[in-house]
Amino acid sequence: MARGLSKSPTSNKLSVTFFLIMMAVAFFISCANFYERTSFTPKNTVRHYSGNEEDSSDESNYEYNEELMQEGFYFPKTYREILEITHVHAFMMPLIIFVMSRILSMTLIRNWIKITIYSTAFVGVIMNLSGLWLVRFTSKVFSISIIISYFLLGICFVALISIPIYEMWFKPKETNM
Repeated sequence: MARGLSKSPTSNKLSVTFFLIMMAVAFFISCANFYERTSFTPKNTVRHYSGNEEDSSDESNYEYNEELMQEGFYFPKTYREILEITHVHAFMMPLIIFVMSRILSMTLIRNWIKITIYSTAFVGVIMNLSGLWLVRFTSKVFSISIIISYFLLGICFVALISIPIYEMWFKPKETNM
């Protein structure tokens, strides 16, 4: 692509735009899923990962039971469940952030803005990946870090999506940002 997305061919602009739109939809679905399970509250986040029985330290006695779930009983996530969640997200989140960051790197915005967005996204990913481990096996207080990670990643996704789209389609071609 040419230096500055506004000078790119229309075919490149369309493919990048479609990718960014799909990433916006994917992040929205991720947030809706997390909201459905936790309402973005620390109490519900702890309940989602650690269950809601008073003593949830012995996870070997827990089995998934749909009837109990319907009655409002939440089982703590097991080590294996958290490992599976982390496995998938540890590959996908950095890859998505990297691709979106590469697209942002082709824009003409100032370098310090790009560095801030990249760094914030990295921190958000680390907080998101580590938060569920910390909540489940360390302390309930870390539920705040999971919630904050969604807000940090949300801010980054808005920037990673809106800046390239603005530059490709709406920015006058003769001016610099």
